Amino acid sequence: MALLLRAEELKGLISIEEAIAAVETGFRDQGEYPQFSLPRQRMMAGDRRINIHSGGCVNLSVAGTFVHYERHRYTKEDQSYGAAGKRVYMAYDSETAKLLTIIVGSLPLYDFDDNDIATETAITSAVGTKHLARQDCRVMGLYGTGRQARRHLKVMCALRPIETVKVFSRSADHRRAFCALMQPHIDAEIIPIDNPRAVATGADLVVCATGSNVPVLFGDWLEPGAHVTSIVGSNKELVAEGLVSKPRRELDDEVLARADVIVATLKQQAIQDEQGDVVEPIQNGIIKWDDVKELAQLVAGKVTGRTGERQITLFKQNSDQGVGFMALARLAHDKARAAGIGMEI
Repeated sequence: MALLLRAEELKGLISIEEAIAAVETGFRDQGEYPQFSLPRQRMMAGDRRINIHSGGCVNLSVAGTFVHYERHRYTKEDQSYGAAGKRVYMAYDSETAKLLTIIVGSLPLYDFDDNDIATETAITSAVGTKHLARQDCRVMGLYGTGRQARRHLKVMCALRPIETVKVFSRSADHRRAFCALMQPHIDAEIIPIDNPRAVATGADLVVCATGSNVPVLFGDWLEPGAHVTSIVGSNKELVAEGLVSKPRRELDDEVLARADVIVATLKQQAIQDEQGDVVEPIQNGIIKWDDVKELAQLVAGKVTGRTGERQITLFKQNSDQGVGFMALARLAHDKARAAGIGMEI
């Protein structure tokens, strides 16, 4: 019998550390079985968007699809959700072919949010950061004060011994509100910063977790040894429809030029979606496709990451993948079985 779960039933059962470990295992599996996964597929009509993430993890005995639908708002400067439906995991046992679980909703990983939208994105970011950032990161620079910024702050502080977090967004009110909301949830001191350059100055770990369409981080701001994680993806369909004029960027070309190691979640995703932060620096002759490594290959030990303390590294978290979602589905299913929750179907 399969298990039908409402995501909120799992509250308190899955720690951030367990979620990171599961997704890391999923990407390691993708490194071994890359043919058992597809890039995220996205279909759009104006501001209507359906997203499908499919993949399988042989070593976790799970395979299936994660689906979500939203309406989104966009301007020249940024992009955000207008409305979003419940996310749905549908997972099979990859060895017996039996339906394993259907989970309705995003996993409840954070105690400061409603957990309705995209709780998984920061977890994938954490996997890439874990394999690239220096172990002794103590100063973090954070661009963004929205949902993704809150969640990335929490997971990054779970990964590294962060003592100080410097935060910037366009609104001073948002910066102050963000720091007040998040300080009780973080041991590090969180400081609102008025000057965006000052956020990167002295930072060991820089995270761009914005909805921006234009660069928020510039390469000449980065310190030797810094690691950068960036999440902005694509607006390819909006460009094609003439609704916006340029691909989205969160980083300028100099960030890519200065990076000694560049890793994307999936290279094919950047190609398929024509993602500006990767494609435009290649078109501009700053980097080559061969310079871009993939997360699954890094986690599986098939490519090298950071090899020096003064190297600048970049993880372009350019889309969550089906393998990560299916690893989380297996984790959630097993936790639910142990706790005796959910409905048999």
